[in-house]
Amino acid sequence: MRSIAIATAVFAAGIGTVQPAGAQAFQGLSTTGDGSVLYFSSPDRIAGSGESFHSKIFRWDATNGFQLVAEVADTGTSVGCTTANFYQLSSPQVSADGTVLAYTGSRPAVDARYCAPSEPNQGMVQQNGMDRTFTGSLGLSPDGRYVITTPADAITNGYHFVTDLQSGSAAIVSGAFNGDRRRITDDAAVLTTEPSALVLTDRFGGTRVWQTQMAVSDAIVDQSGKTLVYLTAIGPNHPGAISAIDVATGTEKEIFTGFSPGNLYLTADGSKLLFTNGAGSGVYLYLIGVDGSGQRQVAMANVGDAVLSGDGSVVYANSADGGLTRIDVASGNATELAPDTPIVIAAYRPYPPATTVAAVGSVITLYGPGPAGVQQVTFCGQPVSFSKGQFLQFQVPWNLPNQTCDAIVQTTSPFEAAISLTVQQYDPQFVTDGNGSALLYHGNFSGPVDAAAPAQAGEVVVAYMTGLGPVDQNGMLSKPGFFCRFDFTQANLSYVGLAPGLTGFYQVNVEVPDLSEASGTLTCGWDVSTEASAGFTLGPD
Repeated sequence: MRSIAIATAVFAAGIGTVQPAGAQAFQGLSTTGDGSVLYFSSPDRIAGSGESFHSKIFRWDATNGFQLVAEVADTGTSVGCTTANFYQLSSPQVSADGTVLAYTGSRPAVDARYCAPSEPNQGMVQQNGMDRTFTGSLGLSPDGRYVITTPADAITNGYHFVTDLQSGSAAIVSGAFNGDRRRITDDAAVLTTEPSALVLTDRFGGTRVWQTQMAVSDAIVDQSGKTLVYLTAIGPNHPGAISAIDVATGTEKEIFTGFSPGNLYLTADGSKLLFTNGAGSGVYLYLIGVDGSGQRQVAMANVGDAVLSGDGSVVYANSADGGLTRIDVASGNATELAPDTPIVIAAYRPYPPATTVAAVGSVITLYGPGPAGVQQVTFCGQPVSFSKGQFLQFQVPWNLPNQTCDAIVQTTSPFEAAISLTVQQYDPQFVTDGNGSALLYHGNFSGPVDAAAPAQAGEVVVAYMTGLGPVDQNGMLSKPGFFCRFDFTQANLSYVGLAPGLTGFYQVNVEVPDLSEASGTLTCGWDVSTEASAGFTLGPD
């Protein structure tokens, strides 16, 4: 198939200036006390399945491999403010014995004058074959007895709920809580942080406060509530420190200093700590005793996130590029559960803003981490031409009718990523400078039109566009009646067709009319439903 060539140097103001949001294919790792079962969330789906591309909850074990545990495929009805269903599932938390699974479902929450307040999160608990729901985001005690929930109103007013799953009783406890599983004890005490203090609040509302010797960036507590560990981080790629506090005596000890440590995780008894240290592709996993002894590197590099089993025997980690690995702590042996796996955050044409429309013949940029290992992209059920680099790009086939299709990204991973796009014949868009003005070039290709090299009346300038639809055998637009105007002045066109050497782009050669102003609005298209507008500047006013 014909390769895709995009002249990124010409369009330097495009997507290359934007970096992907931090995201992984495998998120919110949680494991049982012995490390035999792993739970995680992912917007990807098991390859070849009919699962949705909302975030879902999965599990893995050595016998059954990857399995879907929970999914809300339907967003439910929407009136523009929110949806009926909490369809984005995340933050799975499993009890040490594996009998209780909790997670949080989310939905959009629009803060607008005409929208009534709505709860954006709903906690879910699966236990003994039954499902229970709770208002707000949810955290599970390590032993699976208590859930800590924080509705939106509780965040605002500084409180949380503690529910005993055995008795069903619930209590309101003062103090906001962020739902982090690493900050909950078996007895439902929760750890919160201040800039230079740690606060442990029990389920009855009683608090204990420890003034720390250094600033607090993150903190965790062991299951029994006997050991607190906190991180001091100056900033990304800077030195930092990890300190431990014995709850009974209040004794504090700095146990590690290094280059950008993070991702703290304790064993159930609080004796050992898992953490990352380093930057970029040099982020490694380490284990250390909470007394500072026995530091060792775990056989994993380029770490994104990790979780340690309660007994300290197993580590699960995802790489910064989206892979998933199981590590036996005693031997250091690492087993790859999934290679680098991409996710799709958004689609562009092929630069911001994001779009859900794919015009025939156009190039779509799929935005998200992990494109290097992509082996195939299919769209509307057929393989398509694609290129991969910092981002993944594919060309929409010319012969597609109007419809909604999934663009599916496949690698050697057992998971596949995708995004749903609506195919249209026309979706006119200008290539702009990022500020809403069309990029215009002199017709002799001597350079861009700007204040230093203004365009003159009668001169032909070149604009680039996407989404102008089907073309004839000569690469010219098939649909007649295409026009361009500068403000309200119609312009003559000498060429409207595919841009030579730029797959998915169209070149529009426009003769500059005699204008009273050197800047304004350039509009090109067929009618109000299929036209695009952008600012223009032909030179100094």
